[in-house]
Amino acid sequence: MRQIFILFAVVFIGLLTGCGGPKKTAQPLVGEPKRMEMPVKDEYVPFTKDIYQKLLANKIDLKAVQYFVDQQLVLSRNLDNNKMEVVNGVIKMSNGNKVDEVVIPIYAKGICELVEGDGLRISFEEGSNFKFLNSKAYSPDNFIFAGANWKDGSCDIDYKNLRYRVNCGTCGSAADAKLVVKQSFLDNSNINSRTLKGRTVAGGL
Repeated sequence: MRQIFILFAVVFIGLLTGCGGPKKTAQPLVGEPKRMEMPVKDEYVPFTKDIYQKLLANKIDLKAVQYFVDQQLVLSRNLDNNKMEVVNGVIKMSNGNKVDEVVIPIYAKGICELVEGDGLRISFEEGSNFKFLNSKAYSPDNFIFAGANWKDGSCDIDYKNLRYRVNCGTCGSAADAKLVVKQSFLDNSNINSRTLKGRTVAGGL
């Protein structure tokens, strides 16, 4: 009888310890997804008239250069409320009106499709281009975004045969948007440049 009791006690204790189950191991924390790195501003330099002339002097094709725009540009046009067709962008509601909006992000890549006497025609997607003006009257150094009917920093442009209003999403005026290039491009282009020290007359300081 005593042996049966001891056996029962051993089995009972075994059941108690077994009910605890295996210890749970801590699961490794899943790391946060990597954030998209924003372009570093210092990588870019303004594409100026001086750089333009040096490229020509060194017989570098302007259409082989990778251009960027240094501001965000937002193109928009009002849609007929009775129509739902959107040709180029996305539909947004603005004051109860449907708006077709196209965004050119900051540092978007562009290529030169046409060289004009007072600027360049830059394309950010196939089938369209925008004028970047370089003139003594408006912008003697930089190549700035050009349009028509300017008012309060916005202007009209024709985009894929449709009229859009352009605003700058990151600055006060669309005219503040200018062409830039990467510093590494200039470093690798072997542009010969030197600064003259000038000449002093005999006996001068």
